Amino acid sequence: MNQKNAQAPAKASQADFDLEIKGLVASYGSSVAVNELNLTIGRSEFVTLLGPSGCGKTTTLRCVAGLHTPSGGDIELAGRRVFGGGTNVPPNKRDINMVFQSYAVWPHMTTLENVMYGLKAKKMDGRLARQKAGDMLDLVGLEAFADRYATDLSGGQQQRVALARALATEPSLVLMDEPLSNLDAQLRARMRDEIRQIQKSTSTSVLYVTHDQSEALSMSDRVVVMHDGLIQQVGDPWSLYNRPANGFVATFVGDANVLDGTVTGVEQDLFTVSLPTLGDGTVLEVALAAGAPRPSHGQQISVAFRPEWVDVIDDDPTRPLGRNQIRTTLLTSEFLGSRFERRYRAGNVDLRVQTVSGPTSPPASIGTEQMLSLSPDHLTWFPAEQTKPGEEDDSEAGDPILTTAGTPA
Repeated sequence: MNQKNAQAPAKASQADFDLEIKGLVASYGSSVAVNELNLTIGRSEFVTLLGPSGCGKTTTLRCVAGLHTPSGGDIELAGRRVFGGGTNVPPNKRDINMVFQSYAVWPHMTTLENVMYGLKAKKMDGRLARQKAGDMLDLVGLEAFADRYATDLSGGQQQRVALARALATEPSLVLMDEPLSNLDAQLRARMRDEIRQIQKSTSTSVLYVTHDQSEALSMSDRVVVMHDGLIQQVGDPWSLYNRPANGFVATFVGDANVLDGTVTGVEQDLFTVSLPTLGDGTVLEVALAAGAPRPSHGQQISVAFRPEWVDVIDDDPTRPLGRNQIRTTLLTSEFLGSRFERRYRAGNVDLRVQTVSGPTSPPASIGTEQMLSLSPDHLTWFPAEQTKPGEEDDSEAGDPILTTAGTPA
């Protein structure tokens, strides 16, 4: 069964877009930070820009906010053009609020006054503004701290004040620029869930920026993976993790082993690929999803699989290799409580593997010869060379180069 677009939200009609970006180009001097970016965000959708430092994600956010003037393209918010065609609406006129990495709460104001700030700027009646701000503090669980100065709160509480302030005026779109990066790991995990629940309860559209893959996967309806100012892939978190469009996505969104090879045969529901770098004439079978495109005989491709999709069995050198088995030598093994993180040598390449830890699975000795077993359903592939990596590649566009036939258990 073709699992195309599994778990992806229904695609909005044009009238339902809260944000539409067409052909966005942004530069700093002669350096192009964002190159021909196209993206839409539907009503009440949580979309994350994910990528390494310098990929263009924060520049994109600043262009949407009106804090950086693009070199070209169009930006529309809730059907209203705010940039392009001679239009450049000032930031305070765009009906956008922003949550910054640094919280940016006013130190001379109480928590309630911080949340009321945007409401008062919009000339809302004082009594109504106070009531609305109180409701927002109740939503983020800070009603008991209304009269406390915001800078006397903890980091997580200050971030919730900033979130309540951003939501209070009911903007068309809320922008979040790595808002959790200053928090410790345990608080980040809790705030991820809180932000997502608040966003759902208010039906607010969010454009979120992070370089943290776990944030992007756990919070988003869709994730936009960027690299060097170009969109590499757009999709729901499940599709990005299980069906990466290219080697960059495979290795940036989680860990992955990516191997280059040549297609040696194509059948009805699978194809074979020779991987000479693994040694022993290793050939893998890769399952084809129903209706998915098929590689051609002799095509140069890359095969990818996640470290946790591998079964490890003891090797018997006298036994011939079975289907999708790879002979390896254990190089390193790290015990991390619930699992082992291992590195194996196969041929002239290293492979990363995760295995479950338990009272009946003692650690293997370094140098142990072991066999790695891969299911054809747990392998994905893409052409060795990608074309037009900067085009938006959500569920419809991305499927032609992805062939994972099943969800790994």
